[in-house]
Amino acid sequence: MPNPTIEIWSDLHQNIISDAQGNLKKVINIDSVKTSIDNILRTYQGERVFLPTFASKLKDILFEPINDYLINKMSQSVKNTIETWDDRVSVVGVDTQLDTDHNFVTLTVRFLIRSYTEVFAHTVTVSQ
Repeated sequence: MPNPTIEIWSDLHQNIISDAQGNLKKVINIDSVKTSIDNILRTYQGERVFLPTFASKLKDILFEPINDYLINKMSQSVKNTIETWDDRVSVVGVDTQLDTDHNFVTLTVRFLIRSYTEVFAHTVTVSQ
């Protein structure tokens, strides 16, 4: 397992906030991968002008009738989308919790990261 204090990957903090020195705060390593997963799952078709195919189809799935097929479709879509757009990650499972009254889903993604041996988990809520 890589040394957690050595910066392997970095990304801007999702809330685009400043650190104590006034620089944009960044996240590193595992937190960077979790930020990537958030960005992948919360971006919808066409939102990125210069990368229009970068997208998740979760927003479309949320309006479909809820059944076991939908849950399986959503889990497979999450796995395929994350693995397509972040080659550091291999998804090992997706747990879903649907809130049909409020049109949102909470996903807990369990994944492996290249160069690490443990399985990590990250929870993302996606809504209409």
